[in-house]
Amino acid sequence: MSKNLLIIGKDSASVSDFAEAMTFGDFNVATADDTQKRTTSAASVNSVLWNKGSAVSARSLIIQAETAIGYIDDYVFYFDSPLYASEFSDFSADNCQKAADEMVTSFQYAAFEALTRIEQKKSPARLIFILKTHPSAKDNLLSSGKNISNNPANPLVAAAEAAFANFAENLAAFKNNQENLSILLITGDAQNETMQKSSTMANWLSNYIKTLDTKKSKLSPKSTLTWIKAGSKAPGSFQLF
Repeated sequence: MSKNLLIIGKDSASVSDFAEAMTFGDFNVATADDTQKRTTSAASVNSVLWNKGSAVSARSLIIQAETAIGYIDDYVFYFDSPLYASEFSDFSADNCQKAADEMVTSFQYAAFEALTRIEQKKSPARLIFILKTHPSAKDNLLSSGKNISNNPANPLVAAAEAAFANFAENLAAFKNNQENLSILLITGDAQNETMQKSSTMANWLSNYIKTLDTKKSKLSPKSTLTWIKAGSKAPGSFQLF
């Protein structure tokens, strides 16, 4: 039976391959697209407009996604630090509000609306936080003189990455006992083989979700708060590849 999945955080321009590959895993997929960055998505992927700095738009995002593909079973919140490091390379006061809207509050607004909808519907759903990390200026400085990145994340991006991770972890802890809700934390960097190719990442995630869905019990609190390396074997499963 097909499941419905909404990808939040990466526009169709940067997530189209991943989104399309998820459809091959028997998912109906919608992407949340910034009104100023929208591009043509694959025919199999639904594109929903989203103003990242607006709480009202986050509410509309969920409604539009459900109208397009039905009740959302899985929400993917995708924080792509290498992409943000490139987009927000200019460290200036002019970028502060824009960076906060796009990399911090946007995810929080969308998560709150997803949680509200799950409570209203009282039907099982999962929040999946994917964090693709990237070296910061601090990491470069502490790397014993070795320049580990030619484009390190500036303080705005590094702070947003930490905020995303902290929000995901504490949300998982805060909502640990909520019925009909499960939370999954996934991470990896540019060297992670699974994350290097969109189709590989989508294939792994599809299978990981399906394996979790066969389990009758929820993950333990400790497991819920643990960041899983992309490509890892799902609990109680055989190797996925």
